[in-house]
Amino acid sequence: METLKTIDEFVGAAMGFDAEAHPGNLFVSQSSENGFEAEEIVVGDEDSVRKQVTQVFEVLLETERGSYYFHYPFSDPAEIEEIIAKLQPVYERFPKLVLPSEEMAEKVAVA
Repeated sequence: METLKTIDEFVGAAMGFDAEAHPGNLFVSQSSENGFEAEEIVVGDEDSVRKQVTQVFEVLLETERGSYYFHYPFSDPAEIEEIIAKLQPVYERFPKLVLPSEEMAEKVAVA
């Protein structure tokens, strides 16, 4: 398994696979880094301050020819929207399966 540093590298590598000659699956997972909800109340009054909890988006492409992995910690929803938009061509080429974070961790450990 090759871990790529940017979403652009991941998309470029994934699009380099011929999905018909080397079928595969695209696994995606999104979870909060510390197991908390997306927003945790830090101060509990009417002037509440909300802390943005870091979440992790992971994507793993497994094919007969090899595997690519990318993970991205984020706290701003706009960041993940950009990542998902860049992944759209890959979603159209390979079947996408959404996994809970525990299953993704197992797949990454084995790959």
